[in-house]
Amino acid sequence: MKKLIYLISLLGLLACNKNTVPVDYSVGLHYKGSVWVEYNGGSYENKDIEVNFTLSEDGKSADIRMNNIRFVPQMPVTVTTVLPVKVSGSGNSYTFSAHGVYPHSPAGVEQQKYLINNLSGMVTGNMLSFSLFFGDYPTRFTGSRQ
Repeated sequence: MKKLIYLISLLGLLACNKNTVPVDYSVGLHYKGSVWVEYNGGSYENKDIEVNFTLSEDGKSADIRMNNIRFVPQMPVTVTTVLPVKVSGSGNSYTFSAHGVYPHSPAGVEQQKYLINNLSGMVTGNMLSFSLFFGDYPTRFTGSRQ
């Protein structure tokens, strides 16, 4: 009988443990995935792109840093660009958005050629996805945590 009570108690504890440890997004979590850019009537895929998501201290904004990306095949070099976003949510899940803002370089220089519009996305502890318009170019990213 004691074994049965112990087993029921153990199963109850296991059922209640749902990995509720909050993810610390303020340290800049790393995600790796693909970016698709609609360009010249086709879709250009960038594989293995590393993206960092860093939440501000107040939890109301974040920076999404896209590292070493070539948005179209004709780009002679890769670039790193930072997307400033507004954030809502808490714990392990956040949604974010931006409209009418410019991306900037890691040094803070605005890249005024590509106005960001209609950016929307979601981040969980294990997944990051978003879509936006870079100027006139529909762009999306989906990646998993590294």
